[in-house]
Amino acid sequence: MDILKAEKELNKMLKKIKKNQKYYFSTKDLIVIEALLSDGVEISEKNKEHFELDSANIPTDIQVMINDGEIAMILLRLVEIIGEDNLKDLGTESLYFIISTLNKLGIDKIRNDIILKTIPLKA
Repeated sequence: MDILKAEKELNKMLKKIKKNQKYYFSTKDLIVIEALLSDGVEISEKNKEHFELDSANIPTDIQVMINDGEIAMILLRLVEIIGEDNLKDLGTESLYFIISTLNKLGIDKIRNDIILKTIPLKA
C-alpha cells in the first residue's frame, strides 16, 4: 500500500475513533499503528493524543542488545521466547514487545509476517 494512502486512511480512521469517546485502543491496535509509523506513515498531532505508544515492555537484555546492534542475538532470543508456541497463542504484551523490537531493528518482513498471522483482518 502506498504510504500516503495508508497515512490518509489511518488519519481518517483515527478521526472517526476520536468521535467515539468510549473506544479503547487495544494492544493489537497499537501494534498495527506502531508498525505503520515504523514504515514512515505520519499521524497528525491532534490524532496522536488519543493513544500512547512505546509502552512495550522490552526485556532489559533485549534492549541492551538493541543498543549494541546485536541483531543475530536478538533474533535468537526472540526465537527462544516464542519457543514451540504457536504465534497465535502468544499474549498480546509478548506480541507487542516482539513487534516493537522488530520495528527498532527495521526487520519489516518478519514483523509483517507475524502481524498477518496474529492480528485478525477486519473489513
